[in-house]
Amino acid sequence: MEGSTAPDGASTTPASPIVDVGDWILTTERLLDRFEDELLDAALALPNLNRDVLRAIDISVATAPQSLLLAMLAGGLVLLAFMLSFYKFAPRRDAAALDPVPLLAVLKLTGWSLLPLLIATVIGRLVSVRYLDTVPAGTGFPRDVVIAIISWLASITFLGIALRPGIAQLRLVSLDETGARRGLRHGAGILAFAQVMACLWAAAERAGMPPNSIKLLAIAGAVLLSALVFRLLHLLRRHGLTPLVHFLAGSCVVVGAALWVWGWLMQQFDLYQGIKGTVIALLLAMAFDRSIALTIELSRRPAMMRRLFVLRVVVDALGAVVILRLIVEYWLVGTFAVISDRDWPLYSRQLNFALLALFLAAVLAAVTHAWVEARMMPKEVLAFAEDEDLRRARMTTVLPIVKAGLLVLIVSAFSLVALSALGVDTTPVIAGAGILGLAVSLGSQALVKDVISGIFWMLDDAFRLGEEIEIDGTHGRVEQIQIRSLRLRDPDDRLHTIPYGQIETVASRSRGLLLARVSVLLKEPPDAVRQDRLLRLAAATLRSDASLREAIIGKITIGLNPAAADGRNLVLKFHLSRTSAANAPALIDALLVEVLEASGFGLVAGGIVVSLEESRTVPHPQPGQPQDQGQPALAPAPDPTP
Repeated sequence: MEGSTAPDGASTTPASPIVDVGDWILTTERLLDRFEDELLDAALALPNLNRDVLRAIDISVATAPQSLLLAMLAGGLVLLAFMLSFYKFAPRRDAAALDPVPLLAVLKLTGWSLLPLLIATVIGRLVSVRYLDTVPAGTGFPRDVVIAIISWLASITFLGIALRPGIAQLRLVSLDETGARRGLRHGAGILAFAQVMACLWAAAERAGMPPNSIKLLAIAGAVLLSALVFRLLHLLRRHGLTPLVHFLAGSCVVVGAALWVWGWLMQQFDLYQGIKGTVIALLLAMAFDRSIALTIELSRRPAMMRRLFVLRVVVDALGAVVILRLIVEYWLVGTFAVISDRDWPLYSRQLNFALLALFLAAVLAAVTHAWVEARMMPKEVLAFAEDEDLRRARMTTVLPIVKAGLLVLIVSAFSLVALSALGVDTTPVIAGAGILGLAVSLGSQALVKDVISGIFWMLDDAFRLGEEIEIDGTHGRVEQIQIRSLRLRDPDDRLHTIPYGQIETVASRSRGLLLARVSVLLKEPPDAVRQDRLLRLAAATLRSDASLREAIIGKITIGLNPAAADGRNLVLKFHLSRTSAANAPALIDALLVEVLEASGFGLVAGGIVVSLEESRTVPHPQPGQPQDQGQPALAPAPDPTP
């Protein structure tokens, strides 16, 4: 399929390989007419069904003993390999189920559950290629039995991943333990019955049974299997199965039975294989999604929760990409001919590129979401009510705006890339979006100004919820922070709504400083060298803690208390921000005790006293004016940083 060429010779977006709607409707009508004819022919074979079955049995009797023996040996070997490996790895599965991290538990359980299936598949392949191909009777019924057993083992493996008997927290459906075990046991029996029927129909076809009789048997088998599954679903309703899951499972049964009948009547099993692959991919994606969700719930570290969120989006996006690929390949190509077989090879590569673009868009959006949240959250643990107010203000104002803008940009750009890869002309879409954006920008200049100004006011941390502030002469308490405006409650109980774009100056009355005075009483007076070393260590240690480093404003002044003549009383003075000073005394005490012990200084019992008092900005004394005699003159601490 060649792309269209512009008059100047430049290549443009490749044309879409999707067939014309009229041709697709005509093809669908022909398929439905053929299906109706095949169904009618199968129904007309009902009077001769008994005779055809008996004739096929008579023909198969000659080779039946040898074929049955080979089938039992080959199938038994595959089953034996699966059972031995299954019980061999049982302790590993039990240990994996006890892993405290649900994601790791699912990964280990899935791996140890699929390993016996892989071993059985390898053994079945070796038996089919190395042994059955060398036996004249081994190319028919024995090979079908081996394939059926491997398919059955795969089905019950994935059914076990969904039901998880004995591991309720990882179960994908709401069932109690009895229901999970019954569901797995009865489901395995129904799946085994389906594989037996498939082997028998294939054997009857080789024995010369008329195709219409085989199709009639396949229809009867589909009806019987559907009845058994619905009976099992009704049984599971008494063990916790929700009505929604019951409805969805019943719908899948109806669709699967219909596609089974379609495959036998039309001799095209692509749709049936597609629905099987879709269900398997969906089950695996749901299993990992649930495990990651449980891990996020159990995690208490924000950074880990953000990483797990990104991983969850990656898993969900990968599952969606696989399911979309299966739907297109099995449903839109071949049977319904939405995409012609001639154009499919090239279109398949274009589809892969488009799906890759959508996958990268989802991953980039998740990474952007996690990055924005990490940047907007405070660096240290939120231990104070004021910090919680700050977090709420930023989360409710800046984060949604920034995140929404970035996500819209990512989704729009990657969607255009995907549509272009699929052959859709994106020029009208871009032009329409440009016109719409221009119209919106012209009609909402004030709104855009308010929103952008609000973002920068919040990034500058100019005000917080509950603070007393003054905006351009209007004084009040911040009552609500919205996307485009701020609400103040003044002392007269009037509520002022001020757009961010109209704010020029903000004065906060709630962010005063507290003066921290730390008195340290030593057992023995230190010499000058040790005293200088102690002062440096004390200043460096106080600034090494993340919360104190953010809270300390300005210099740390350290010196001897002039009121104590023995030189054993050291005094530290520095300013703390009011919003971060709640737990500062206990932390300062602990850090200084650690410094004194590490430096070999003896400390009098209860010798560290931390006091906080109001700090007021006073004018600097004029030349010749005496200093406040009540305040000891302390020298600033040496800069601890090299």
